[in-house]
Amino acid sequence: MSIITEYPSWFILLCLLAGAVYSGALYLRDRFNRTYGTPLAILLGFLRFSGVAVLAFFLLKPLIRTLNLETQKPLLVVAIDNSQSLAMSADSSAYRNGQFKNELDQLIAQFGDEYEVRTYHFGSKVSEGIDSLSFDEKLTDMSNLTEDLYSRLSGRNLGAVIVASDGLYNKGSNPVYAFKKLNVPVYSIALGDTTVRKDILIAEVANNRLAYLGNKFPVEITIQGKKAKGEKSTLTLSKQGTTLYNESIVFDGDSYSKTVQVIVEAKEIGLQRYTIGLQNVGGEVTYINNRKDIFVDVLDSRQRVLVLGAVPHPDIVAMSDALSYNESYKIETSLADKFEGNIADYSLVIFHQLPASGGKGLNHVQRALETNVPSLFIWGSATDFAAFNALELGFELRSYNGSSTDIKAGWNDGFALFEPGERTLEMFSMLPPLSVPFGEFSFSPGASTMLNRQVGQIKTKSPLISFNKLQDNKVGLISGEGIWRWKMTSFLQFESHEPFTEFATKVMQYLASREDKSFFRVSGKNDFPEDQPIVFDAELYNATYEAIKDKEISMRISDDEGKEYNYTFSPFGDRYRLNLGQLPVGNYRYMATANNGTQDLIERGEFSVSPLQLEIVNIVADHNLMYQLAKDNGGEMVTRANLSTLADKINAREDIVSMSFENKKLDDLIDFKWLLFLILFLFGLEWLLRKRAGTY
Repeated sequence: MSIITEYPSWFILLCLLAGAVYSGALYLRDRFNRTYGTPLAILLGFLRFSGVAVLAFFLLKPLIRTLNLETQKPLLVVAIDNSQSLAMSADSSAYRNGQFKNELDQLIAQFGDEYEVRTYHFGSKVSEGIDSLSFDEKLTDMSNLTEDLYSRLSGRNLGAVIVASDGLYNKGSNPVYAFKKLNVPVYSIALGDTTVRKDILIAEVANNRLAYLGNKFPVEITIQGKKAKGEKSTLTLSKQGTTLYNESIVFDGDSYSKTVQVIVEAKEIGLQRYTIGLQNVGGEVTYINNRKDIFVDVLDSRQRVLVLGAVPHPDIVAMSDALSYNESYKIETSLADKFEGNIADYSLVIFHQLPASGGKGLNHVQRALETNVPSLFIWGSATDFAAFNALELGFELRSYNGSSTDIKAGWNDGFALFEPGERTLEMFSMLPPLSVPFGEFSFSPGASTMLNRQVGQIKTKSPLISFNKLQDNKVGLISGEGIWRWKMTSFLQFESHEPFTEFATKVMQYLASREDKSFFRVSGKNDFPEDQPIVFDAELYNATYEAIKDKEISMRISDDEGKEYNYTFSPFGDRYRLNLGQLPVGNYRYMATANNGTQDLIERGEFSVSPLQLEIVNIVADHNLMYQLAKDNGGEMVTRANLSTLADKINAREDIVSMSFENKKLDDLIDFKWLLFLILFLFGLEWLLRKRAGTY
């Protein structure tokens, strides 16, 4: 403990000097005065000196610094794989009946009081404790365990991590590298069975998520056989009990793999469920992986998007490539003077530098506007701005002299037509400038700006990318050329074109979507994984399309067996929300009903709950990964048989020790109440002695 002040230490001498001046002025001249006498005058002078010096010292804002030494035991983390694959291993009974949990308890007891031990279990998520191990998690994500431990225990004296698993992960990154983030020794307990047992299975199915009515789409099925040499089975693909394809499979080796391609015709609109099955053979370790359901959303037709340019330009290629990733759209490109199709046949037209000088492409633009085809315009040096301004789209550029200027993009926080993802928003802050035609730019007050023009670090209110509505039609404007550089920047910064693709797709989806004029709307996904909650949103409007927030909306859901369940939506801002939680795997139909005050409204739809089968595709433990996990992170691997040796290995390490931390604490000296009583005592005693001596 020590006392410090905000001022130099020599200021204390001034405090003592102040006390000496006060006491000397009162009592030094009376040292031989008979009023007090010398002894009493010295005592009174000391009391006055002490009191004044202490008061003056408080003016220096003194602080008491206290140093406490805190010892923190090394922290050991024990994390157990709680996934389904362990429950299907040869020694599954040891996990189900609690035998392995008892072995872990004995291991933890071996560490004694020298360590702080925390336990966790993990699958797709991480939970604390090991008392509720069920070994029924349908996903294994070890990298998520790393992130969770890092966020929970960062700054603690983490000594080592013990991971018990069969080494089979099917989500997240490779744990061998993920655990390096913790920068502590990792000890692995290899669980499960490495013995390959008899099993035939559907290992993988590749299929389109979308298909179009009347079209045919491929389904690629990969079949595997383990220790099944000489066995025969039948592969079938069926829909609602009707077999669409079957093939006899002969497993001619102990390690067998075959990919079968089946062509399926989309005959019905909506979400279609197809079942792929392998006939069971005797002696398999499990039959669960002999069946798999897939879901295909069959649409009536694919929307057509036309990218029409004045001259060849890399922007046209960049936009076409980005939009082609969306299976719901068919992308076509052409130059204006070579296009002979009908603009009215398209769901969206992107006009690059059109209309151009000499009236090039003007007839196509006018045709699109006359037939209410949504249009996106991209300005450039070839654009004829006199012709463009005459279209009265809500955007104008006047006094154009043929020159351009480089303008960067800045995200408009008030934009609400759609919401880009996090990486796309991050991309906007890194984009190179567009080459924007220079002139007097004006725009309609009703236009919605997505990206503002940014000069240096200053965002202007002038739009770089914006949208406008012309009665029942939508138009958009990118007021500069060079977005091909944005695509390159996306790949350079994120090693992926995904942020740029999302940007282009969101713009296309907004412009091409037709406005829903219904008074009652229910929205939600068509297919939900079985481990995720099922959520629906609903919107209700009156005759003037004002949102209604206080009505009751109900939904009746029926499953494949005809069982019905009734639910009620809850208000959620300007809309309603229904969270059904998790439902069993299967197909469901729903009917939502509401009344907007003037009429009864009904919305019907269907959705499916898809099974997660990743844990049962492969149940052969990967002890090599567990060995590599420990080796590359400074630890060792043990098996269940020598689990008891793990405590000795960790105790033998010299780098896992308790750590002492110096805790510094500062307190204002004036907060100590006893000092107030000391000052009162000094001045009170002085006053009392002066009173007794006959003075004041």
